[in-house]
Amino acid sequence: MKLTLLLSFLTIFISGCTANISGTEEKGELPRELTNAEKKLVKTSQSFSYNLFRETVSSEKEENIFISPLSVSMALGMTMNGAKGKTYDEMRETLAFHDLDIDEINEGYKSLMELLTTIDPKVKMEIANSVWSREGFPVLEQFSSTLEEYFNANSTELDFSDPNSKDVINGWVNDNTNGLIDEILKTPIPDYMIMYLINAIYFKGDWAYQFDEEETRESPFKLENKDQVMVDMMNQKNNFATYFSDNVQMIDLPYGDSLYSMSIIMPENSETPIDEFVESEFSKENFSSWVENLTVDETQLRMPKFEMEYEVKMNDILKSIGMEQAFIENRADFSGISGNGRLFISEVIHKTFVTVDEVGTEAAAVTSVGLGTTSVPEIRTMIVNSPFIFVIREQNSDTILFMGKIKNPTS
Repeated sequence: MKLTLLLSFLTIFISGCTANISGTEEKGELPRELTNAEKKLVKTSQSFSYNLFRETVSSEKEENIFISPLSVSMALGMTMNGAKGKTYDEMRETLAFHDLDIDEINEGYKSLMELLTTIDPKVKMEIANSVWSREGFPVLEQFSSTLEEYFNANSTELDFSDPNSKDVINGWVNDNTNGLIDEILKTPIPDYMIMYLINAIYFKGDWAYQFDEEETRESPFKLENKDQVMVDMMNQKNNFATYFSDNVQMIDLPYGDSLYSMSIIMPENSETPIDEFVESEFSKENFSSWVENLTVDETQLRMPKFEMEYEVKMNDILKSIGMEQAFIENRADFSGISGNGRLFISEVIHKTFVTVDEVGTEAAAVTSVGLGTTSVPEIRTMIVNSPFIFVIREQNSDTILFMGKIKNPTS
């Protein structure tokens, strides 16, 4: 189901910020005006969303990809609060915050979390953050209090040497994704790992215009290699916001009070490879233009039901869009977390799940930023408590002056 899956879902987790401008169909009312911090955060972070998605598509080469830019951004946003110097600058630029200072960024995250989780009473949107640190590792009070204040992130110390500690973290992930994602850590925590900063998102929205299950039929779905697969194809005729041009088809499917929506985008020419379309056409500017030109018309819609899960390690993806130093041992600067200059990002793991049917969409995402510590040089120990040989020499000429063997120093 590459054609639909690849593009359908990027906007699920940013559509709450843009749905109020999509199409001309009637929308639910915003509970309040966006704050200046929210407006700045949304405007700048959209660039990160498209950059992240395009790079994931380009580098992973998977048939189906599903990511949550919001989840990745929020996990990295928490981590950025402990970054200094070039590490901080690269993270801010990669997240596309540019001219925003850390206070504006934190305020934006805080108020946006509150808005997204309350904006539509007919849609369930939950965001949770947590910090897990190795027992005994000194975390600066300023860092912990900042994450608690702006990200509502609880900080917990765990004995990472206990194999059960990963189960505690996975239990939190399971609880905060309503069981859709049951684990983010698959193996016992490595000795070098010091901290995990984790974001979890859960979304459940019923279609504003639901599909009739009686109208769902098994139908062919064309693959890029010219083969076909049979899928359960949902069907309905309704007034939807759509946009058609010489190179793109787009439809906007509202959830609940229409403040959230799913935008489905396809190349007008079905022969165009979807990866190529993403690279050449799917940009922030183009998407904004398509949204502005949506018009509501009676539309016959047929789309497949599906369910998928996806997991990706984002280290190389983030490096390729500008966040390099944070991953480099002995060069990353996260001294704002503990004063420890040896911390670096060891891994960024992103995991998602989505199911789409006649009723609506249920989805979840988890992003874990794992911080490791550079190995402390091992102090070698030599205890001369058994027979030994010794040599006395002149180092410049390498002349050996004396050689000896000691079996019993007391003899």
